Amino acid sequence: MFKKTLAGLAVAGLFSGAAMAADVNVYGVVDLGLMYNHTKSEAGTTADAITTTKDDSLTMESGMNAGSRFGLRGSEDLGNGMTVSFKLENGFSADSGKLSHDGRLFGREASLTLAGAFGQVSFGRMGGVASAAGTYDYVYAIGDAFDGFDNGIGGLVTSSRYDNMITYQTPEFAGMKVLAQYSFKNNTVANDDDKALGDEGKTSANRYASLAAVGQYGNLNLVAAYELQNVRHVQATPATEPNDDQHTFYVGANYDFGVTKLFGMGQVFQGVRSLNGIDALSTDGIDGFGLTVGAQTPVAGGLLTTSVYYANGDDSLHAESRESTYYGLAARYEYSLSKRTTAYAGAGYAKQEAEFNKTSNTLVDYQLDKDLVQAYVGLKHTF
Repeated sequence: MFKKTLAGLAVAGLFSGAAMAADVNVYGVVDLGLMYNHTKSEAGTTADAITTTKDDSLTMESGMNAGSRFGLRGSEDLGNGMTVSFKLENGFSADSGKLSHDGRLFGREASLTLAGAFGQVSFGRMGGVASAAGTYDYVYAIGDAFDGFDNGIGGLVTSSRYDNMITYQTPEFAGMKVLAQYSFKNNTVANDDDKALGDEGKTSANRYASLAAVGQYGNLNLVAAYELQNVRHVQATPATEPNDDQHTFYVGANYDFGVTKLFGMGQVFQGVRSLNGIDALSTDGIDGFGLTVGAQTPVAGGLLTTSVYYANGDDSLHAESRESTYYGLAARYEYSLSKRTTAYAGAGYAKQEAEFNKTSNTLVDYQLDKDLVQAYVGLKHTF
């Protein structure tokens, strides 16, 4: 028994020493709570009766404040001012234990980074600059008070996490840094949407590219970015899939006044495949713009986050056109119970409207009016 104990201590010490030498650590978030949703939808035509549907639900949800996750990260000093680091981050549903991101073990991020006087370059799976996710989360971290919406309230165009990504970020100069990203193939895991089709690095696969500039000047943070969704091209007559690329431009900022921190962002998009659940009429996609304004304000020892959202999209096919609008309002209050545990509660409202028109006259062929009310409470623990 004594020998087994010594052997166990020796093994533990060996791994502990190796971890310290490589500067490796484990971290994570477990976030769980209850969500109430009320939805009401009215759809139909001017000639026929409007159909109204309602739904109320109370469910246990994971990640309402921060996505539940666990991860490994570490770095090594290579000398001459150079370091190599890695980040392996898993996402899961804390209410069921199920893996997120199509079952990937490290679906949130799996990256290897080399940094030095030249800046830093990362390889692997990671979030786009406007994905509100991961190491290079800049657009929504700077321009949106919720850093990527408040659960079901948002409505703006975002990017996502992508496989086969390379990201280069310059050193900071005059308070600014610039970064560029490219994914040779956005998704390599098969799913119902067939987004994993095509060969890596070829036009038969969906690819992604971005360019962004980020500046910090005292209490002011600025971001300007462009994202390209290089949609896979297929030969079909007539075309059965979208063949036009998607372009999105962003400008955002925040300023810390001390008593409150204000956020604002605007975006212009072209060729979007789907906007708030409404698919494009044609392969040209949806064109439009989105805006958000919000604030983070210390209140009674906690933090109150508020934001409003607006999005407008237009698309057409032959003699038909459609305009859709989205309005959203969200609020969340967080209170720290300890350095690692936070209780929170929030509520929000969103309204979505769409009208299908014939361009030859002003008659409305179809209309949609949808409302969402949400309220939730939860607990977040980090480790």
